[in-house]
Amino acid sequence: MKNEEIGLQGLLESSRQKLTKPFARTQRTLLVMLNASYILLTPIYLIMEKVANGYFVPHLILGYVYAAVGLTNLASFIYNGLLLLGKQSIVVFNRKLHLFNDKQLDIVLRWASLISIMLMSLCHMLGLGNPSSDAILTDFALAHSLIVLSAMLLGRRASIVWFVLVLGTLIYVSFVQNGYSRRFNYLTPTESVRYESALAQHIPWALTRQRELKASSLNPPTVSRYFNTWLVFILIAFFTAFFFMSITLDVFNVIPTVTEEIKEAINTSKRQELAIERERSQAEEQRLQLREQTLQAELRALKSQINPHFLYNTLYYFYIKSSDTLPDLGQAILKLSDIMRYSMQDDLNLVNLDGEITYMNHFIALHQERNNNKLFIDFSVMGMTAEKKIPPFIFISLVENAFKHGKMNEAANPLTIRIETTETTIGFYSSNRKNQKNRPESNNIGLTNLVRRLDLTYEGRYSFTIEQDENQYSCQLIIQA
Repeated sequence: MKNEEIGLQGLLESSRQKLTKPFARTQRTLLVMLNASYILLTPIYLIMEKVANGYFVPHLILGYVYAAVGLTNLASFIYNGLLLLGKQSIVVFNRKLHLFNDKQLDIVLRWASLISIMLMSLCHMLGLGNPSSDAILTDFALAHSLIVLSAMLLGRRASIVWFVLVLGTLIYVSFVQNGYSRRFNYLTPTESVRYESALAQHIPWALTRQRELKASSLNPPTVSRYFNTWLVFILIAFFTAFFFMSITLDVFNVIPTVTEEIKEAINTSKRQELAIERERSQAEEQRLQLREQTLQAELRALKSQINPHFLYNTLYYFYIKSSDTLPDLGQAILKLSDIMRYSMQDDLNLVNLDGEITYMNHFIALHQERNNNKLFIDFSVMGMTAEKKIPPFIFISLVENAFKHGKMNEAANPLTIRIETTETTIGFYSSNRKNQKNRPESNNIGLTNLVRRLDLTYEGRYSFTIEQDENQYSCQLIIQA
């Protein structure tokens, strides 16, 4: 039993590794894309700063931060990129260096890459080197996106820490560094105070400027607006990352917890196998009989696929040959071939009611041809049928039954067939005179199969009634559809 437990634990561990491997590769790919984005975009950003402001970085500390971020991301990009490409070794200065997937190195480079970018983002959020003091307008964008990345690459705890840090920085910048009600008038602090004071005193130049700003839809933004906006973005990013990772990690962590349940299931299975073994000798004969019946059914199904196709093609050939010389015969053959085509359809679940009605019309027309149009049949359809669906051959089975056992050569006693639909029901009604001469024996197999198909399809959402006496037979089927 102990050996079985050890083997079971090994199997579970192997399954866990197979499940986590694609996730680990996705994490590595995401990290490489992050490294590449920083390596490519940072030089562009620095050059644009130089062109626009005359310097690469506005503050010396930022220069050291950018350099640290660049080095860590470059190292991570090279290492993880080579592993993704499947490289086993590289040549550096004519020396062959072997690569191997080191778990500790993976963790170090992953944390170094993210923390360095987080440090850069923190400097931006605090407005380090920002001459405009408007960091809250744009510089929280990178910080809030890093919440998702930290959850996917570092885990939920790191995501929580970074979320708290970003939220705390947002509160500090909004309420302490700037002031919640501060308005960005794009003036120096002294000019802004003078402008706000002039507005409060209703001085004409300030009021004129205010009217011009409103006319041009240049309403100066306030810190409060951006605080509220970033607060929503940060919360959404955090909750999305946290709960998404919860689902993903829970899937991977649940495997070891079910070891005991699987062992109990194995023991239960063994007990059931012993019970089944005792019954196996009795069930063997039934199994052989079922196998023989299955083989016979498969043979019949194969024949039903071959013979109808052959017959359909042959009937169509006869139709072509007879359509010019014997048009009535050609039309009869065409109706029969249409019946064969309908019978050979692949979809045996539900069919359009219109198709079933067309099938019945062809069926009735052929019987009329055989009897020189001397049969009296009243066939009517009421209601919308185009959108209605029913199991195939349900109604035609009842029509065939009427032709088999009915007498319809008297005008006073015609075969009556009526189909009526409403928004919620499909109804079928038929009535016929019984044929007392050469009356074939009925074993009711067709009706039994019909009821079984209705039970499987509608599960009681139908009613089927039969009324008969010595001379008359009628049936009614109402389907809730």
